[in-house]
Amino acid sequence: MWSNQASAQIDAIQAMLASGHRSVQMERHTLVLWGLTAASLILVATAIFTHERFPVTWIRAVATTGFLVTVLAVVAYLDFYLTRRHRELRAESISFVQMQLTKIWWLLLGLIVLINLGMHFFGGGYMFYSLVLILTGLALYIHGLFSRQMLSFAGVMMILLGLVCIGLRLPFKLIEWLTVFCFGLGWPILGLSLNSSLLNRSGLYRALFSLGWLLLVILPTIAIYQWGKLEDVPAAKPITLKKYMQRSKSSHATKHVVTLASKSTVPLIVEVTGDVLLGKNTTTLPLVLAKPLEISLKGTRPDGRFRVGNGHWKKYTYNYRNRDFSIIPTLDPVNGPQVKLKLYISTNN
Repeated sequence: MWSNQASAQIDAIQAMLASGHRSVQMERHTLVLWGLTAASLILVATAIFTHERFPVTWIRAVATTGFLVTVLAVVAYLDFYLTRRHRELRAESISFVQMQLTKIWWLLLGLIVLINLGMHFFGGGYMFYSLVLILTGLALYIHGLFSRQMLSFAGVMMILLGLVCIGLRLPFKLIEWLTVFCFGLGWPILGLSLNSSLLNRSGLYRALFSLGWLLLVILPTIAIYQWGKLEDVPAAKPITLKKYMQRSKSSHATKHVVTLASKSTVPLIVEVTGDVLLGKNTTTLPLVLAKPLEISLKGTRPDGRFRVGNGHWKKYTYNYRNRDFSIIPTLDPVNGPQVKLKLYISTNN
């Protein structure tokens, strides 16, 4: 009698544990919904919240953050509603463990929003999409530790993609498109494959699926990045600075490509103000070019496209970075107070 009762209790406990383990799972619509949302946010926010439309940094930062928070809140509510509805149809509940995992997701999403906000003021935007891949990959990996679905595999792949982007110093535009395809294409495919019995029980099929998933994300990224480089080539023919100066007085053309020869001098006007400085302190530094430089102009202002020597056309917003920046103040009895500014500007990928 006692043995039968103990056996029945053990079976009930095992059934409860198995049911709880199965309930810690991600619904198909979750990855599809969040993946398409993340990819759309990258494309839409980049197009809307530009320096031209929002020249003031803090206004642009607040507007971008408000937009992100609003969209994420709406999608979160929709995801929760659909998840609860699917669970009710299957006579299941959302377990305590899954609720805690959801809090981890929101913690990491909030961290991404705060990092984006901080980078508006302190720089470092080059690393943003890599950090997004790493943090969302970490969330997938943690979720996968409590689920039979292959979320941990996907999490590791995303973490590796983010680390490779940082380690190889890939071009910013390439990282941006990689992130778009990772969310917009990779997450929906992963979501639709989550409940595949074959993938969930075989490590070999998971590895093959992971390889195929990486190819589906990377190949379109490379293709559209190369196509974008062709689109960046200006249609106007290059002319020398002397000819441009002569033509600009009589020509009505608004688009030009001007060539600055090597060893040309470009004045750099430096203006420094501050609470311990009186008025505006301005000086001009003559910078000498080591190689020929072609600049695309719209009117009298560069439109952001340039080419060094015979290299590929690049954009200022993607290929121009300060890799080293330091300010060294000194005060010695011989020279008095001095401030030495060091900059290393790179246009390489």
